[in-house]
Amino acid sequence: MKRRDDVSVARAQEFFDARANGSLVIYTEDGGADDGDHADGDAEMNDGNEGQHTQQKKRSVAPIEAWHPVRLGFDYKQAGKLIAALDAEKGVEQNPLLDGDEGAGMDVGDGNGEEDAAALEALGNEESTAEKLDERLCYLMRVHGVDYYRRCQEMNPVTFLERVTMTSAFSKRDPKPETPVATVAENPYGVRWSASLDANVKRRIAEGDPQVKKLATSDIEAKLEEWIKSCVVKHDDQRFGCTLSTKLFIAEEFVIKHIRTKQAHHVEDMHERLLDEQYKKNVIEFLKYEENRKASRKGKKKFGGIMMMQVPGAGPEGGFVQVPVATAGGAKMIQGMQRYTDLDAAAPPETRVVIDYGDI
Repeated sequence: MKRRDDVSVARAQEFFDARANGSLVIYTEDGGADDGDHADGDAEMNDGNEGQHTQQKKRSVAPIEAWHPVRLGFDYKQAGKLIAALDAEKGVEQNPLLDGDEGAGMDVGDGNGEEDAAALEALGNEESTAEKLDERLCYLMRVHGVDYYRRCQEMNPVTFLERVTMTSAFSKRDPKPETPVATVAENPYGVRWSASLDANVKRRIAEGDPQVKKLATSDIEAKLEEWIKSCVVKHDDQRFGCTLSTKLFIAEEFVIKHIRTKQAHHVEDMHERLLDEQYKKNVIEFLKYEENRKASRKGKKKFGGIMMMQVPGAGPEGGFVQVPVATAGGAKMIQGMQRYTDLDAAAPPETRVVIDYGDI
């Protein structure tokens, strides 16, 4: 993570320099292409949508309604807030991409909804906003490894160091249509997409780097502090010592200072031990996660069984045949048998296929 942060700071400066001298390339040939890495997640979001949106969603991770001026202005402001938070975490200073008002509220529906919507629409109607937004999205990917339009998905440090370069593409919108676009609220997919994106961005800003949580930095520091205090030995009101040396001090604070400076190698050893314990804990949790994930996937595999079907033309008391169930989607069809019978069609009852679901 230290290497990742150092690379982010260096790359941010490289980004700023390229932007200043005009050599920065925002759009690459594969920019906006759906590489399939997140296809499963997008598929879940797309289930049950109208057919008119199907082709569009395959082309882009953002609905065409992302071009609406209000949404465009909102994404510009929200991306700025996200950049400010990530820069602060990694030590990037004086970012020329930011406007300096990233701390101000500009959320539609938060009290002054109409005023915010009007301001965002005016911002979105400016010709330069779309280009400046793409510049921010490009910065998020190449400097911080965050793909904004993919619902703020963030790479882990190792993946970021191995895959992200100054030419990496970021997910972006489809080309702007010639006709005015509707609001996101008019597209069911767009509503789910924007709700997921906005929630992820707000959570990332509020909760901080998820990788830091895995390090349990605050817990380790608390345990280390507790260990240092446990090394202090009080002989009387004006005589204090420690378990790491034979020196005496007149106050506890001087003992703690002595431990941190003169006994730093012991402190470092304890810190490494605490890190090892956290690492083992993370490994165990990861293995449990993998086990549960495999068990969940196994439960979704194709199941077997027998389904009873009545042979067409047979009487009500007999004529049933066993049909093996091959997939969760239904029975394996017998060669020559039609795929299904429309029970709503006008046909004699004896020609209908009856399924006894109690025997599945």
